Amino acid sequence: MKKTLLLIFLAVSLQCKATEQGLDNESQHFHLAKEKYSSKVLAQFYPCDDNALINIEKDRATLTTLSYFGTSINITLYQTASEQAEAILCNALAVIQDYHYLASNYAAYPHVTNVKTINQAPTLTHHIDPQLTDLIATSIDWHQESQGYFNVALSPVISLWRKKRFLCQETPGECELPSEHSLRQAARYVDISNITLDRQNHTITMADGMSIDLGGIAKGWMVEKLFDQLRRDGAEAFVINAGGNIRHYGEHPSGRSFITAIEDPVCKQSEYTLEKCQTQEGLYHEVIAGENLTVVSSGNYLRYFEVNGKQYHHIIDPNTLYPEKEGVAVTVILSSHHIYADIISTMLFLMPVEQGLKYVNDHPWIEAAWYLNKQGDKIKSANFNKYKF
Repeated sequence: MKKTLLLIFLAVSLQCKATEQGLDNESQHFHLAKEKYSSKVLAQFYPCDDNALINIEKDRATLTTLSYFGTSINITLYQTASEQAEAILCNALAVIQDYHYLASNYAAYPHVTNVKTINQAPTLTHHIDPQLTDLIATSIDWHQESQGYFNVALSPVISLWRKKRFLCQETPGECELPSEHSLRQAARYVDISNITLDRQNHTITMADGMSIDLGGIAKGWMVEKLFDQLRRDGAEAFVINAGGNIRHYGEHPSGRSFITAIEDPVCKQSEYTLEKCQTQEGLYHEVIAGENLTVVSSGNYLRYFEVNGKQYHHIIDPNTLYPEKEGVAVTVILSSHHIYADIISTMLFLMPVEQGLKYVNDHPWIEAAWYLNKQGDKIKSANFNKYKF
């Protein structure tokens, strides 16, 4: 019995050390842009003043940018000396910029080999920034952890849906679905095992016809790297809001925990025209309080288009190649492992609720609430309400 317990202890110890070593390696891979690039590159791609609005007041300092990740990103610092705040916020902006350039599949940039570069020539061997290696490696690992619901290699299928959505938005009279044939053809190139990633030498090669899309991980990953940089720079209390990815640390200046109000997705989808959306109680369906939390939601209520009166949103189920049909949104609260926020919220939205609920209840650092329908019916994980304000 003692021998068995000793073996279990050693196994757990080794696993913990391996995890810590992995985190250490990721930290070693991270470098600010000013530590990697020439002054010319910094001036062209990483200016602070031209790409964000910084406002420094007596009790707080804020940064707001609309230039990255296709959304508004806001950082609010509390309890930070005004003479230090601008430097801290400019370092934070550099983190946002760097991950935007690395993870973009919309544009290539001359100073980095990014996702767009890789997708343009998938069969070549690309040498990539170690920070991008970490991002892609984690994406590959989570394909198995998510039971296949998270797949960055689904990009060829996602691209078909995205093109139809953009066309519908630009030319409302031409709204149509991707053909079944085109979806099946694209599905031939979504096998994630055909990505060859050398995690030590930081190279990637893929099979012909493949592409990757980091949209289901990159923003949440960036937020946590941003969090780490703020802590390294000495920030004691702050809130990050990256297009609905909420991450906070420390206490509000009043001495209470930070509070996050979760907007009712039906209000958002209706453009706040419903009667219930005219009151605070109706506008926010959950109000969360706690320390050092991540709060993020995934759902069908923002990016979608309509064909024959039916809505088709942007979160594609790898099993069906179509947008998930069930549910409106899922809100996830993480008390640790924050860097996986986007992956987990996407995965839980796509999973059957019963399967997702079991996953959450088996992982005590995750809580979640599923917003099931337009009537506002919800299912919550076992301890979700411990964060209820």
